[in-house]
Amino acid sequence: MKRFSLKLFNALAIIASICACGGRDTAGGISEETEGVAINNKTIEGVSQKGPFAKGSSVYLRETNKDGSLTPTGKEFYATIRNDAGEFKIENINLESQYALLTAEGFYQREFTKSFSDCSISLNAASDISNRNSTNINLFTHFEYPRILNLVNSGMSFNAAKTQAEKEIFAQFGYEKHEHSAEDLDINGQTEEDRILYEVSEMVDRNFYIGEYISISKTVHRDYSFSCKEVKALIDSIANDFATDGILNNSLTEKIAAYSFVFQKENATNVLSRYENLGTCTQDNLGQYTKLQFAIPIEIISIPTAPETDISFAYEYAICTGKKWFLLYGEQFENSTKKIEHQTGSMTDPRDGKTYKTTSFTFKGETYEWMAENLQFAGDSATQNEEHQKGIYTREEALVLKDSSFIQHYEAVLDRKEIIYQGICPEGWHIPNTKEWKALLEYVGSPSNLYSKDWNKIYFTNRILEDNIEFGAIPTFFEPIATNHNSFVPYAHFIAFAYAQINENYSTCKTGSPEELEEVSCDTKGDITFDVNSDYIYDNTPLRQSNFYSVFFGSSARLLNNTGYFPTLIIDFWNTNYKTLKSNVLDLKLNVRCVKN
Repeated sequence: MKRFSLKLFNALAIIASICACGGRDTAGGISEETEGVAINNKTIEGVSQKGPFAKGSSVYLRETNKDGSLTPTGKEFYATIRNDAGEFKIENINLESQYALLTAEGFYQREFTKSFSDCSISLNAASDISNRNSTNINLFTHFEYPRILNLVNSGMSFNAAKTQAEKEIFAQFGYEKHEHSAEDLDINGQTEEDRILYEVSEMVDRNFYIGEYISISKTVHRDYSFSCKEVKALIDSIANDFATDGILNNSLTEKIAAYSFVFQKENATNVLSRYENLGTCTQDNLGQYTKLQFAIPIEIISIPTAPETDISFAYEYAICTGKKWFLLYGEQFENSTKKIEHQTGSMTDPRDGKTYKTTSFTFKGETYEWMAENLQFAGDSATQNEEHQKGIYTREEALVLKDSSFIQHYEAVLDRKEIIYQGICPEGWHIPNTKEWKALLEYVGSPSNLYSKDWNKIYFTNRILEDNIEFGAIPTFFEPIATNHNSFVPYAHFIAFAYAQINENYSTCKTGSPEELEEVSCDTKGDITFDVNSDYIYDNTPLRQSNFYSVFFGSSARLLNNTGYFPTLIIDFWNTNYKTLKSNVLDLKLNVRCVKN
């Protein structure tokens, strides 16, 4: 199994709208201050957490000068961590000033492995304890700590410095609104903000390692996360870089932006907009794409024994989804916008006089001309006339068959021109077969290059859609097409025609022409021999005696596996593994695109 990691200084997306919850005795925010408020016989409780500090670890509370300068007087109060949850209590505190500096020092429990670190770390906090009985020490308090000291040293009051530092540090991680103090967060708390702090702590401890353990045995897992010393350096580098001006340098922000996007954190839009100057993303500029000012590099690292499998790329473009910006790497953008040679035209169905756009191309020495719109021939079916005029058919209607049991020997249908079946198409045109679909998909390189530009307006795909050969596929159907899945997802469902190969070793099937279908009988299941080398064609056992294939274009990755059912299909669901469809796939209605003979 491979181990995957972002080889960059990743910083976790932080959302810092911190809730003032029961049991936390501050009202939230920072009130107006009076310098040099003496503290008498006070008790401060809290938790020290990177992961939770180990029982026996040390916590120090240092007195500062009553002039508000945060200069330590040398007077300290000491306590030890009471349990492996990181809890501490410092009693009998007497200070000449309400501003205290706290430090937790010791080993900590790693969130990722639940084991304790192999080195000791220190985390700091600066707090006005005059109106609180609890103060937690965590990564957020540590990140803001040196910034507060610098601002106070420049002449700012403590409360003003803390307010500014917290606003700045949260903004660097993409959250612009700050209401409460970092000392109130707890990685074991129940609020959304507590959960996010947990994720920050976990990801920092792993140095933003994002893969899985590599299994050594059934009970032992090898840990490939970075060393404790590297984690210490990473934590302090964030705090120290932020301390000078309240802004992380571009190289750090680049990694924050990359991590925020890769993990689809809610702050990604804020980080990307600020770092790349993208502006807002709304429905008004849905589908708009732009080149990033700064490329965001990503490197996927394999296990050390297989460096040849490392993958590097860079996000270079952003596309507006209508709500947030979505990043694309250079190859994605080039594949989406590249010009693909083709010719456009039109054809008229002599049966009803309707005219359709067409698109044609030459691939491997053979010219293909496809309808670039869905067929809308109503035929003689009065009951289905309305649906047919919308280009919607059942498979039997599309193929003009009473059943689908026709089977012919594989050798008889090797040549593309012999696998032609007119179905509901007009004279001189036919239902595209699997080889023609494969040629089309291979020619354009990706199914997304067949999507109409309007697809994004109906259901956003996170792709730049240029409709490179003007094929114009649009989502016609909106229904749950996965087993046990209730979400309604848009997709385009097309018909493809194919003959099933009969294995000579056990075939008892009769062969015949389409006109003889009703007389054909067969008691065996045939196997399709379909040469599939591309990423977007799924090849497996066909339905019994079926000459029907489905070609699905969709923009949802939420289809579910159903291992007990194996439809034959060609399917693309973006960057996901192929999934099997619900068992009534043959009952799903579909569109028809005819191909010229």
